[in-house]
Amino acid sequence: MSRSAPIYATGLICLGLAGCALGGSAAPTTYDLIAPRSFAASAKPARYQLVVNEPTSVHALDTDRIMVRPRADQISYYKGAAWSDRLPHLVQVRTIETLQNSGAVKAVTSSSDRVDGDYSLSMEIRSFQVDTTNGRPAADVDIFAKLIDNNSSKVVASKGFSTRVASTSDTPTAGVAALNQALTEVLQDTSTWVSARR
Repeated sequence: MSRSAPIYATGLICLGLAGCALGGSAAPTTYDLIAPRSFAASAKPARYQLVVNEPTSVHALDTDRIMVRPRADQISYYKGAAWSDRLPHLVQVRTIETLQNSGAVKAVTSSSDRVDGDYSLSMEIRSFQVDTTNGRPAADVDIFAKLIDNNSSKVVASKGFSTRVASTSDTPTAGVAALNQALTEVLQDTSTWVSARR
C-alpha cells in the first residue's frame, strides 16, 4: 500500500509541521469530496432556516491528510495524497451543498455567514478513514449529528449516521472513491432526517 508508516494513536502525530510535508517537496495529489445530487422523492422543504456548523473531530482527523487504519490501535495516512481542505471544513461545505441540492429546508447557511437561523446542525466526525485491518480495504464514515433550537439552545434531535463501503483496492484513488460513496450515503440520510423536522 502506498502510504506512510503507521503511527501509534498513543504517540505523537505529525500534523502541520514543516518537516512532515507529504512526499517531501513534491506537491501531493489532491482529492475532493463530492456532495450528492440525487435524492429520493421527498415532501416540501421544511419551513425553517438551518445553520450548519463546522464539524468537530479528534486532532488526527482535523487535517487535509487522508487517514488509513492498518490496525485497530494504529493510524497512518496515504503518502503523497491530500484532501482539498481540512476534512471538517470540507464536510461542512459538502453538507451545506447537499442540503441545498436536496431542498430539505427552506434555507441553509454556514455558521461563518453570521446569519441567525431557526436551528443549527452540529456534527461530530467520529470516523472518516480507509480501514485495512482485515486485509480488505473499506471506507468507514461515522458522523453524529445534533439539531439545536437556536431560540432555546436545546438539542431537539440527535442521530448517528454511519456506513462502510468496500474499496476496489488499497490505492489512494480507490480509497477516496469509497470514502466519497460512504459520505454520499451518510449525507443523503442526514438530509432526510433534517427535513423531517418541521
